[in-house]
Amino acid sequence: MEKFLTVGALVDWCREAHPTSFSMTLKRIVEENKGLINLLELLEEVNPCGQEYYVHKDIILITYHCELNLLSFRKNLKLKVGTRMIGMPISISRSGILACDEDDGELRKKVLEALTILKGLTVVLNSDIELPGRNRTLSNYVFQNRFTGFDQYLQAMRSSYRRHLMITMQKGQDLSFNKVAPEHFTTEHYQLYQSIMERSDYPLEVLSLEFFRRYSSEIFEIRDSSGRLLAFIQMKGIGDTLHFLFCGFKREGKATGSFGDSASLYQNMLLFIIKHGIEKGYKRINLGQTSAETKLKLGCVEESKYLYARHSNSLIDAVLRRLSGSFSDKGYPTEHKVFKADECLHGNGVV
Repeated sequence: MEKFLTVGALVDWCREAHPTSFSMTLKRIVEENKGLINLLELLEEVNPCGQEYYVHKDIILITYHCELNLLSFRKNLKLKVGTRMIGMPISISRSGILACDEDDGELRKKVLEALTILKGLTVVLNSDIELPGRNRTLSNYVFQNRFTGFDQYLQAMRSSYRRHLMITMQKGQDLSFNKVAPEHFTTEHYQLYQSIMERSDYPLEVLSLEFFRRYSSEIFEIRDSSGRLLAFIQMKGIGDTLHFLFCGFKREGKATGSFGDSASLYQNMLLFIIKHGIEKGYKRINLGQTSAETKLKLGCVEESKYLYARHSNSLIDAVLRRLSGSFSDKGYPTEHKVFKADECLHGNGVV
């Protein structure tokens, strides 16, 4: 297995590798992920966290290091351990395992082979394939766009869901959404992002102000009727998918100005993203993880993500196997039949 300390070194090696049964696949991975590579290069500058990149056969593993609380599932208990994460060094739902046209069984086998080589504690986060133990992390929620306009989307909903959204939009009728160039992202915007991270149950990576100013993306700020800044959203279009990356807002009260309702504010933000994605013609709108109920009631579908932990010490690894079920996300139990013509989309039982 080859190890690289920068994504640039990884890319150069993949492009210059001597012809093997794996080299053409690695070159294809690099070519198909240019946007991701540019993001990783930026993160090495603005969010250095011990990034390392591994090549095992014809797969690439993106890793970084953090202090992980192994007892996060127990209130008021902490056991922080230095951990190698296989995942993106940024809090988005994308997997840190890069492969091409790989059968799940073969990919699983290669990932597990690579894990036996790595020393210490390694956690695979947001995997798209099930790994031993079938432990889940937070699911991803994606809006599959089949509409030509926002009104068509609303009319396709069952009346109870449409009525709820109409009430939400009525509450947000005085909100203004204004596009902001990344270089004009201010400390006031950034403080709203920090407020979100302070409330997060599992804040792995907190980005710097510089990331928002330097990453090529679409940023919209949200202001109330008096011009008070309430929130912002950051989006990135890649291919046929619009990705909701980050946002910032404070909880209800004085911080939300005359609007005063952070739940409705957040729903209006998500509706703006869906409307923007529909109008731009994206086939998929990736709304990310968390807020399962809110996103499912907007018509999103759930994409399962998986978690796996392994330690190179066999005794510690045996303990991890016994505790692994405690790390698994229990999921959202209710399914919502949002659209008139749709079958049920999620869970056990219909609402």
